[in-house]
Amino acid sequence: MTHTRIYVKRQKLARRIERAAVPERPHIGRGPRYLVQPSVTTACAPALHAIGAALRDESIEIDNATLEALKRFITDGSGPFFDRNSTAAVREIVRLHDVIVGATQVVFDEEHFAIAV
Repeated sequence: MTHTRIYVKRQKLARRIERAAVPERPHIGRGPRYLVQPSVTTACAPALHAIGAALRDESIEIDNATLEALKRFITDGSGPFFDRNSTAAVREIVRLHDVIVGATQVVFDEEHFAIAV
């Protein structure tokens, strides 16, 4: 893929992820009331917003496998995002967030002060 195609793909995915961070309105009628439970959406929203911002930042390199994992997280109806268990969804989105943004490491200097690296 060329640079512009990758950028457009990341922009589209960022919009989809940020839309997924907003709780949906209940459906009145037959079938399930929500596709994604509002409690799950609310629990995942901070990580989803951070991932959306990281996708828009061109200086952060993200491989295609991670982009596909993000897409699967918000589109796969059998995944943890569509379950009632918000803990499983938060664990998965935080794992993906750490892969994309990178977890900060804590290093202690000689005087035992913590420094985030």
